[in-house]
This record gives sequence, C-alpha cells and structure tokens, in this order.
Amino acid sequence: MPGISTAGLSGIEESSFITLHARVVDARADDPILNDPYAEKVAQALDYDWQRLQPTPKLEEKERLNVTIRAVHFDRWVRQFIARHPDAIVLDLGCGLDSRGYRIDPPPGVDWYDVDLPGMMSLRAKIYKETSGIHALATSLNEEGWLEALPADRPVVVVMDGLYPLMTKPTFIRLLSRITAHFERGEILLLGFSKLSSRMMRMVVPAVKTLGVSVNEGFDNPRDVERWNPDLRLVEQQRLITSPEVAKMPRGEQIRCRIMAVIPGLARMDKGLLRYAFGRS
Repeated sequence: MPGISTAGLSGIEESSFITLHARVVDARADDPILNDPYAEKVAQALDYDWQRLQPTPKLEEKERLNVTIRAVHFDRWVRQFIARHPDAIVLDLGCGLDSRGYRIDPPPGVDWYDVDLPGMMSLRAKIYKETSGIHALATSLNEEGWLEALPADRPVVVVMDGLYPLMTKPTFIRLLSRITAHFERGEILLLGFSKLSSRMMRMVVPAVKTLGVSVNEGFDNPRDVERWNPDLRLVEQQRLITSPEVAKMPRGEQIRCRIMAVIPGLARMDKGLLRYAFGRS
C-alpha cells in the first residue's frame, strides 16, 4: 500500500523530516532518550525519500541526541506549566510532524494548538487526529489574525523548538511582540541558537542545502531576547551538555560534553534550552 504523499512541501516544511528522522533513530536505539511512541509509525506512513536528508551514522547520532534531549526538557516544562495552570493554552509553533501534544496528552481544560504552514498541516491531518483538546492551525506565523483569535485572558505556554533558526530576526522579534501583546501572561520556550551553531549547521547538515532553507545568524547571549522584547524575562536555561540525559549518550559523547562543560569558551557554544516568562505567570 503506497504511503502518504509528501510532494509539494516547501523546504521549510520538509525540514521537519530531519527531526522526525532523529526521533525514529532514537526509538530504535537500545537505550532511547525520548522513545517517542509515534515516530516510527509516522515515518512508515509517509512516501518519502529519506536519502534526501543525506544521513550518515555520525550525523544521525548527533541529531538524535540534540533533538531528543531538547524534546525531553520541553515536554517537561510544558507539563509543569499545565500543572500550574489547568486552564492553559499551549501553542506548538512550527510543530511539523512532532507528536508532542499526544505524548503529553493534556487534561480537560487545556487547549493545545499545533501550528504550522498549510502544506504541513494538510499532511499532518492525514496522520494525527484532532481531539477535543488538540487543535490544528494551518497558517504562516506572519499572517495576521490567527493569534489574535485565541483567548487572551488564559495563561499560554509557547513552544518554539527549532523555530528561530529558520526565521529572520525581524520576523521573530515581531512574533514575540505579538505574543506578549496579546496574552496577559505566559511562558515562551525557545531553543537557543548561537552564531557558531548557525555556521556549523550550514556546514555539517547537508539537508540544509538540499532543502534550500535559509538559516539565520543566531544569537550568543540569551539576554538578547530580553532586549528584543522587554516584556520577557529569562527564568531558566538548561544546557544540553549538562543535561541528565547525557548519561544515556555513547561514552565518546559523554566525554565531549564533560570537556565542553568545564571550558567556558566551549560551554558558551551551547545556548541550550531557554525559558522566558512574561506577565504574572
């Protein structure tokens, strides 16, 4: 039986297959970090040429570790926010084919919105079914109206896992401004992306060139985001190299992380995961 067609996706939309592939590799590992129960099924349902991502064993392992460690922490932060705010709104921006909402399974009272470009959301609708608490929003984040249509008086947690690198800085800053202007209070969960990471991504991830996506220059100081939007305050930073999940890495990667953690210049390369709050969250 033929798989679900992935033809017609833009390069930005197709880039979500990079993280899906990483979750599949993790699910097959002897000691998985995330162990996403949906990843394998989703990948097998697709008619897609995975060789377009030009995977190699070394690159697959690095992407697996990066993608799954940050997923574990973002999932944890979302669960904690929902526990504090049982009437929360969750926005998973640039959700791609991630199963985050289904992994977390939000309780009644929480409204979860998976948000991505129309082509991706059309594909996603053939794989994931909407529930009473998980809703699909097909839109460009630049479009007016979709954000403003959501209830403003409920606490919101916004997941931006890998979103920033694929946006221009002015567009990203404007999105932050719209979020903090519309909602009274909440948190924004952001994957840090340094200038060195930007250069390395363009050099060592061949899919970036294959898919024709542009990667922005990154930022080196998490406080930059506070300067871009004074309503935001950094409340937590979790570096990947000091994450508890490092213990599940291959021994060579564990040693690399320990070395990076004790050398300030190397440690600063890892901006990690950033949690910002605004309003009275």
